[in-house]
Amino acid sequence: MDALTATRRLAGPIGSFGARFMLDPTTFTRSTQMGLPASLASYVQGRIGVMGGVDTETAVDNMLFFDRDLVARCWEEPCDLSKSEAGAVYASICAERGRSYLDGFTGASRLAELLEQVADSADDTGAALFAGWRDAARPDDGAGRAYLLLATVRELRGCRHMEASRSVGVEPLGMILANSGEGTAKLHGYQNVDPGHEATPAAQVDAIEAATDEANAADFACLTDDERAELVALVDAAGGFAAER
Repeated sequence: MDALTATRRLAGPIGSFGARFMLDPTTFTRSTQMGLPASLASYVQGRIGVMGGVDTETAVDNMLFFDRDLVARCWEEPCDLSKSEAGAVYASICAERGRSYLDGFTGASRLAELLEQVADSADDTGAALFAGWRDAARPDDGAGRAYLLLATVRELRGCRHMEASRSVGVEPLGMILANSGEGTAKLHGYQNVDPGHEATPAAQVDAIEAATDEANAADFACLTDDERAELVALVDAAGGFAAER
């Protein structure tokens, strides 16, 4: 399987499965138990905290498709943990939740091995958020390691997508409305969306997705055709396995 085909095949499964822990109520509970704020700030400080104590503008820029004021407030919310500590806690919870999703999945270690090749070979230019996740401590067990790396490779594509979007000056809210609608916009902090607000034109959305695919395909060039096909099969199998748990 060539790199571009693999990229397109993996975008949806990695995107949805890799985000599962972020939406998991247990993640929020564990975050607050481990010192993160009892609010949406646990998500923002955890997810971005892997980059360390960056300034607010950098935090906002790395959550391009969220309302800027929301991200800024969450990033600046008081917390007993440093930003680096928050990121380390959140990454450990990611692995912990992944362990619960994939416990007993026989392909976990091989999945981790292939994802690790992708993560460790990828050019992190313009992908600081991915780099922070790539450098998070990786557990030794196959299930936890595989899921943490799955989330990491998800952030890699996310960074490629942000870069492709910025390169054409697209409006983030317009992209959300085009791809997911007003409900998702509200979840991303846009609480007063004008019903007449224009979504990004479909042709521009398609062009940005194509540019994302091209950039992300280079990240999978480190694998052979057979390894890429194996990775696609393993990601599909892991998602199916986890869906039943």
